[in-house]
Order: sequence, then C-alpha cells, then structure tokens
Amino acid sequence: MESKRDVERFVDHWKMGRLSKREFHAGLASVGLGVTVAPLAAPGARAQDGGGHPVCYTWGGYEVPEMHRAYIEKYGESPNFTLYGDEEEAEAKMIAGFQPDVAMPCSYKVQKWSDLGFLQPIDTDRLSNWPDVMPILQTVPDTLIDGKQMMVCAWWGTTSVTFRTDLAPEYVDPETHTWGILWDPKYAGRLSMIDSLIDGVMVAAIYSGAADPFDMTPEEVEVTKRLMVEQRPLLRYYTNDVTSWEQALASGELIAAASWNSTPLNLLQQGLPVAFMNPKEGPMTYTCGITLMSFADPAKIDRAYDLIDAFLAPSTGQFWVESFGMGHSNIETYKGFSAEELEMRGLPPDDVEGYISRGVFQATIRNEPELQGMYEEVKAGF
Repeated sequence: MESKRDVERFVDHWKMGRLSKREFHAGLASVGLGVTVAPLAAPGARAQDGGGHPVCYTWGGYEVPEMHRAYIEKYGESPNFTLYGDEEEAEAKMIAGFQPDVAMPCSYKVQKWSDLGFLQPIDTDRLSNWPDVMPILQTVPDTLIDGKQMMVCAWWGTTSVTFRTDLAPEYVDPETHTWGILWDPKYAGRLSMIDSLIDGVMVAAIYSGAADPFDMTPEEVEVTKRLMVEQRPLLRYYTNDVTSWEQALASGELIAAASWNSTPLNLLQQGLPVAFMNPKEGPMTYTCGITLMSFADPAKIDRAYDLIDAFLAPSTGQFWVESFGMGHSNIETYKGFSAEELEMRGLPPDDVEGYISRGVFQATIRNEPELQGMYEEVKAGF
C-alpha cells in the first residue's frame, strides 16, 4: 500500500500543473487511487443515473469540488464524473455508444464532435455567468456553428516561450519577444519544442507568417516545413514531458522552451530568473470548455445547465488561475489577483481581452493528415 506522503506528493505535483493529463492517470494508479471510467456501452446506452445528477465526461483533475463549487452548494453533492485520458479516447467511447450529458473538449474538437452528431446548442440565456464571459471568448473559432453556441469557453491559456532571462538577456525587453528565439543558432542544443502536431507545426507556421496557420496553402506548408527542418538540429529534444523541460530550464540545460502558462509559474516560485514571452508574431491561444451533448438525458437538462454555469463561476476561475496558472473566461475572476500574481502565471495584469486578441486561436486543422505526415518526417530527419 502506498504511503500517505506518496499520495500527498502526487497531489502537490498535480496542483502545481506539473503533470500532463496522461501522467495524471498513471500517477493515480501508482499511488493506489482509483478512477471511475465508464466501460464501452452498447449503442444508445445512457451513462449511469447516479441519483439524478448529470454525467460529465472530462479530463482527470477537472472533477475536483473546487471546479464546480456552485453546483455543490445548490445540490449538496457533486455530479457524476467519468474521466478520459484524451479527447480521442472520449470520441471513440461515444462513437461506441457511451452517452454522457456534458463533456469538456477543447475548441479545435468542437466542429468534429458536432459533425459526429454528439452536440446540441447551448442556450446561453440559461447561464447566469454568461454575461461576464469575455466577449472575445463567446465567439471562439469553431465554438459557434451556424450561429449556435456549441461550446461555452471556460478556460484559456497560451503556448509561448519560457526562457532564462539571465542566459538570454537580449530577449528580456518585451519589444524583442519572438518565436525566433527557438531558431537562434547561438542556443543550438539548448532549445526544445512541445512534441505535438498542434504545438510543433503550428508554432512554426505562426513564426512563418502564414495567414491562417490552421488552413495553410501548399506554399505556406512548404515554408513551414523549411523552418522546421532548419530548427531540428538546434533542438535538444521534442518532448511532451512538462517536468523534463522545467527541470532543464531550471538547471540551465535549456535556455528557451516552447511551453504553457504553468511553466513560468512553477519556475518563478522556485526563485528562478525566467520570463514568458508575448511573441510579436502572437502566442498561440488554446481554449477549452463545456458542451451539452445531443444524447443528454432530458430529465437532467436543468442540472446540466447548472453544472455548466458552475464551471463559468468566478470562484471556479480563481481556483483555476491560482492552481494551474491558466486563464478563466469570466472577467470577474481577475479581480481576486494582484498584478504580480497574474504576471507570475504569464497572464496580463490588465486588458485581458486585448492580450487574448493578439494571440492566434487554435482551430480545426484543415489539412491534418498531410501536416502530421510532414511533422513525423521532419522529426525523423527526412
């Protein structure tokens, strides 16, 4: 049996955002904690009733009470949660017949899930917190389909560059912030990229100046590929392991790394000299939220709306920003933080909407198979 300290250490790492979603699930098993995951259901089978509460299908970590406190205050207990490892797993189970009431994808999946018939429009008039959701996050690409709100955005973050200010002083001035640091030959062997199609290829596309990185012309794809080929020998590695790039930045093994908002928060709290860039080409903005499923149980719709509304509440936002270092969609959230606390998390101390508008929103990748093949070729050195 695992010790209490093992469990506490795991929880601490999760709270500080030091675990990927896959690491979270692996960690649950290693410390002897269980996750309730719905089995594949027969076509048309609903999720377990669970006392009349809706079933929320989501990532591990999003089910903690602090994320839906307003729902608990109204109903006395949490709704039902079923957890997935990634959106592809969730998609496969729903295709096989599992029918939750709400789910929590990121925006680039909404169009596909809508095309698969998983979603129904959300009536935002039923959400008391909707008026405080920033207007720019009410109209995120792919979340509005034919004028209907198919996902409400609850949180957002940016993919950008965390760099050592003592080791790359020429990039300290915000006027010099650029994705180009990840192509700087002075730092060959001390740079890293996130190992994923959307973070690896799209960053190069943004840096290249592609008009729409998520729907590139053949010419823009070729320019992006040349940049990736040029970058590959400069990298120490491609990695999905947040702990690896944070430890390498801390030791000085890396000078700059593509990363998410949680990285500068974790390193600054250790007293390390780092900064999170606002690249002149624009950071990449990701948004995730809540969808109402087409097969939601009609008897649970009212509670489903209450759960969606709870995720949009400022109290949820304050927990999210404090614990994960990423942004929340409710503008009232930010009143609970000082400018210094927001800057530590790579978030703007003022004009949050203006900051978001300067980023490049993730969207459906229109030529995904081609780009995935290109990405694998570049990594393999072809």
